[in-house]
Parts: sequence; structure tokens; C-alpha cells
Amino acid sequence: MQTKIGVEQSIYVIVIIAKQKSGEAMKSQALSEILGVSDSYLKKILGKLVRAGILKSSASKTGGMSLGRQPQKITFLDIFEAIEGETPFLHSHNLRETVQTDDIDEFVKQADKTLSIFREAEDSYKSSLSKYTIADLLY
Repeated sequence: MQTKIGVEQSIYVIVIIAKQKSGEAMKSQALSEILGVSDSYLKKILGKLVRAGILKSSASKTGGMSLGRQPQKITFLDIFEAIEGETPFLHSHNLRETVQTDDIDEFVKQADKTLSIFREAEDSYKSSLSKYTIADLLY
């Protein structure tokens, strides 16, 4: 499994914003310069973080991006799901309905077991991400 680069960039952006004095907002342009990415690209990532409630956006002369909640309430899982979505890692393509085999019952059992193994792995992965917060990177 491979995560999008936006997950890593999001973590950096959130840490940078969290370290701002007095909770000052940061412009996306300043954040894109720090990360070395285009502003239009970063705005797409920031939009996902805003929609997830991780960041707040204020459109004014002194506005920009600020934290939507406290660092200890922003988990790595929150960030991962904001960027990657909540779609399961393994999608069933319903092969059981097209496979030609003499022992279809055994094939269905194997397909169900395969999906179960991937669900268990995904649950474990997400459980690990939920244990860590942005606050863990600040102190």
C-alpha cells in the first residue's frame, strides 16, 4: 500500500501552522513556498483538510489557514482519511460471480477469508494511526 504524498505534506503543513505564535493564520502561498510546491496544488490539499475540520480558512487581508482543532485532537488517522478518503484498502471485484470452477463453495470461502484478512490488516493500520496526534510532533 502506498499513501499519497499529500498525507505527508499535510502533516508538515499542520505542524508549521501549529507552531505559529499566537495562533496566527498562514497564507497558502507562504506554506507552498516552505514546502516547495505550487500554490494551486497545495490549495487542493488544504481544501480537504478544511472540509475535514482539521484546518480553518479565513479569507481576509490578515487571514489564511489556522488549526480547526487543538493539536492533541488531530490524529494521523484524521489526516490520512482527509487526504486518502475512507475507501477500503481492498475492493472486492465480485470475481466469485464470474469464476468458473467445479468447487465454487470453496472458492467463495477463500474469497471471504481473503477479504477478512485485508480488513483485519486495515483495521490494525488505522488503529495505529489513531494513536498518534500532531501534538506528538510538537513536544
